[in-house]
Amino acid sequence: MEIWLLVRADCPTCVDARAVWRQAAAEKGVRFHCVDAEDDPEGRRLAERAGLRTFPAVIIDGQLKAVGVQSRAQALALLENGPEMG
Repeated sequence: MEIWLLVRADCPTCVDARAVWRQAAAEKGVRFHCVDAEDDPEGRRLAERAGLRTFPAVIIDGQLKAVGVQSRAQALALLENGPEMG
Protein backbone atom coordinates (compact mmCIF):
# COMPACT_ATOMS: atom_id res chain seq x y z
CA MET A 1 0.00 0.00 0.00
CA GLU A 2 1.20 3.49 -0.83
CA ILE A 3 -0.19 6.85 0.27
CA TRP A 4 0.34 10.08 -1.65
CA LEU A 5 -0.72 13.27 0.11
CA LEU A 6 -0.92 16.19 -2.29
CA VAL A 7 -0.46 19.59 -0.69
CA ARG A 8 0.21 23.18 -1.68
CA ALA A 9 2.55 25.67 -0.04
CA ASP A 10 -0.28 28.22 0.37
CA CYS A 11 -2.63 25.71 2.02
CA PRO A 12 -3.03 26.33 5.78
CA THR A 13 -4.77 23.00 6.46
CA CYS A 14 -2.18 20.93 4.61
CA VAL A 15 0.11 21.05 7.66
CA ASP A 16 -2.56 19.30 9.75
CA ALA A 17 -3.23 16.73 7.03
CA ARG A 18 0.47 15.94 6.75
CA ALA A 19 0.68 15.21 10.50
CA VAL A 20 -2.42 12.98 10.45
CA TRP A 21 -1.35 10.95 7.43
CA ARG A 22 2.27 10.63 8.52
CA GLN A 23 1.08 9.14 11.83
CA ALA A 24 -1.52 6.85 10.20
CA ALA A 25 1.02 5.56 7.68
CA ALA A 26 3.54 4.87 10.43
CA GLU A 27 0.93 3.00 12.49
CA LYS A 28 -0.02 0.82 9.52
CA GLY A 29 3.52 0.43 8.24
CA VAL A 30 2.75 1.73 4.74
CA ARG A 31 4.73 3.97 2.41
CA PHE A 32 3.89 7.66 2.69
CA HIS A 33 4.75 10.45 0.27
CA CYS A 34 3.86 14.10 0.74
CA VAL A 35 4.28 16.11 -2.45
CA ASP A 36 3.55 19.67 -3.45
CA ALA A 37 0.93 19.73 -6.20
CA GLU A 38 2.48 22.84 -7.75
CA ASP A 39 6.24 22.61 -7.25
CA ASP A 40 6.87 18.87 -7.47
CA PRO A 41 6.59 17.25 -10.94
CA GLU A 42 5.10 14.06 -9.48
CA GLY A 43 2.63 16.10 -7.44
CA ARG A 44 1.55 18.05 -10.53
CA ARG A 45 1.11 14.82 -12.49
CA LEU A 46 -1.02 13.21 -9.79
CA ALA A 47 -3.15 16.34 -9.30
CA GLU A 48 -3.75 16.69 -13.04
CA ARG A 49 -4.59 13.01 -13.45
CA ALA A 50 -7.14 13.21 -10.60
CA GLY A 51 -8.51 16.59 -11.79
CA LEU A 52 -7.76 18.15 -8.40
CA ARG A 53 -8.18 21.80 -7.60
CA THR A 54 -8.70 21.42 -3.83
CA PHE A 55 -5.99 20.44 -1.37
CA PRO A 56 -4.96 18.53 0.64
CA ALA A 57 -5.94 15.39 -1.24
CA VAL A 58 -5.16 11.76 -0.50
CA ILE A 59 -4.39 9.13 -3.12
CA ILE A 60 -4.04 5.56 -1.91
CA ASP A 61 -2.73 2.95 -4.32
CA GLY A 62 -3.50 5.20 -7.27
CA GLN A 63 -7.10 5.97 -6.23
CA LEU A 64 -8.33 9.34 -4.98
CA LYS A 65 -9.72 8.57 -1.52
CA ALA A 66 -10.27 11.92 0.20
CA VAL A 67 -10.00 15.68 -0.06
CA GLY A 68 -9.56 17.94 2.94
CA VAL A 69 -8.25 17.11 6.39
CA GLN A 70 -9.23 13.80 7.95
CA SER A 71 -9.06 12.84 11.60
CA ARG A 72 -6.69 10.08 12.64
CA ALA A 73 -9.65 7.68 12.90
CA GLN A 74 -10.86 8.60 9.41
CA ALA A 75 -7.37 8.14 7.96
CA LEU A 76 -7.01 4.73 9.58
CA ALA A 77 -10.45 3.71 8.28
CA LEU A 78 -9.44 4.68 4.74
CA LEU A 79 -6.35 2.52 5.10
CA GLU A 80 -8.60 -0.40 5.97
CA ASN A 81 -10.08 -0.30 2.44
CA GLY A 82 -12.57 2.43 3.23
CA PRO A 83 -15.07 3.84 0.76
CA GLU A 84 -14.03 5.17 -2.62
CA MET A 85 -14.61 8.84 -3.35
CA GLY A 86 -17.38 9.30 -5.82
